[in-house]
Amino acid sequence: METTTTTSDRRAQFSADLERELASGELVFPTSMQAAVKIRRALDEDDASIATVARTIGLEPVLSVKMLRMANSAFYNPDGHQVTDVHRALMRIGMSNARVMALAVIGDQMATATEFAPVWRLAEQLWRHTLDVAALSYAIALQLDDVSPDTALLAGMVHDIGQFYLLSRVHAYPELLEEQNEMSEFILHWQQRVGQQVLAAFGTPEIIVHALDEQENPSGEWPPSRLSDVIYLANSAAGTPNPFSILSLEQQIVMRQEAFKNVDRAVVNRLLDEARVQRAQALAMLTA
Repeated sequence: METTTTTSDRRAQFSADLERELASGELVFPTSMQAAVKIRRALDEDDASIATVARTIGLEPVLSVKMLRMANSAFYNPDGHQVTDVHRALMRIGMSNARVMALAVIGDQMATATEFAPVWRLAEQLWRHTLDVAALSYAIALQLDDVSPDTALLAGMVHDIGQFYLLSRVHAYPELLEEQNEMSEFILHWQQRVGQQVLAAFGTPEIIVHALDEQENPSGEWPPSRLSDVIYLANSAAGTPNPFSILSLEQQIVMRQEAFKNVDRAVVNRLLDEARVQRAQALAMLTA
C-alpha cells in the first residue's frame, strides 16, 4: 500500500510541475548532444552553405521548430506565408540570425547536459528512432504529390518531441529513474499532450501539429494524401524501436505488415532502402 501511495505522490508532483513549466512557454531541453555539438561546429564555419547548415540543424528537433518560429514571426513573415521546413526558414532569416539563435539554444542545451546525463542512453535511442522516422517520412513523401518531403522530414523529427521533454525532467525525480517501467508508463501517458503543448509553445505550423495529433488514426490509403498517414507509416517501419514502446518485436512486425498491406512489396523495399541512405548520410554528418 505504501508503494502505491509513493508512486501516486510522485506522479502527482511530476504532473503538477509539468503543468507549471509548460504554461510558461519558455522551454529549452536537449535531444541529442551529438547533434548539438555538430551544429555548433557547422555554425562556426564561415564558408558553410545554407543547405549544409539546414541539414545539420534539421538533426535537432528543438532547434528546428524554434527556427521555424523565428521565420514565421511577424517580423520575418509580414505577409503571413508560413514556411514548414528548416531550409526555407534558414533562407528567410539569414545565416547570421540563425547562427546567433542556434548558438544560444545549443548553449542552453549543453548547460543542462549534466542533469540530462542519467538518461543519455534512452535519449540517444529515442533520437535514433526519431531519425529513422524522419528518414522514412522523407522517402515516402518523395513518392507523393500532396505532401512536401521537407515538411515530412521535419514532422518526423519532432513526432516524439514530448518524450524528449519528459526525459529532460526526469532527473528531478530519482525514484522514477530507479523504476524504469513506471517511468515508461508515465512518459507514454503524457507524451501526446506534452508533445502538443511543446509544439504549440514553439509556434509550430498547424499542418505539423495537426498531423502529429492524428498520426495514430491512419486512413489506410496508398498512396497517402495526409501528412499524418506518412508519419504513421514511417513510425511503423522504423528499424530502431522507440525505447518506451510496449510492443514486442512480433507485434511491431505485425504493425508494419498491417500498415503496408496495400503497398507493393517492391515499393516498400525501395522506400526502406532510400530511408537507410538518408539515415546513413545524417549519421555521417555527425561523425565527419
